[in-house]
Amino acid sequence: MIDLETMATTPDAAILTIGACKFDPRGDDRDKATRKMPTFYKRVELQSNIDLGRRIDENTLRWWCDQSEKISHEAFAENDRHNLKTVMKEFYKFGWGTDRVWSHGSIFDVVIIENVCRSIEQAVPWDFWNIRDTRTIFELADPDMPDLNGHHALYDAVRQAIGVQNCYRKLIFS
Repeated sequence: MIDLETMATTPDAAILTIGACKFDPRGDDRDKATRKMPTFYKRVELQSNIDLGRRIDENTLRWWCDQSEKISHEAFAENDRHNLKTVMKEFYKFGWGTDRVWSHGSIFDVVIIENVCRSIEQAVPWDFWNIRDTRTIFELADPDMPDLNGHHALYDAVRQAIGVQNCYRKLIFS
């Protein structure tokens, strides 16, 4: 599962944070104490986005200004930021060998990552036919997701992965 926090809503959006987790859709990671999802989380240097021509949209920036201080701080804090190219290389290694890639909508997070990869001439760790969309499965079965901090890329990815698992259980056992 992949989740991004960005500075625009276009494929060339600047990335603030990237979160991902590996999970089994048929598994059960609801219990934090027994959760075994490998995770990936990085804050990205804004300048490294700008250097690659990534977009910062005024409307999205305004949207960020309307978020809580906690959410904004996580997205914009200066500490522990990494170059976008370096983050993408690390993300590729994290995602290598993944059978499916999930995101909350098939035309946002995945498309932005693929756009970055093309711009830095790096492959993506998935095949296009293995892209999955949470919005579709969430419409089929109530995802019953845990309450985690919204707009934190890693927490959103984990939350959405658990939502997919809950939907699978409901669809298989209903």
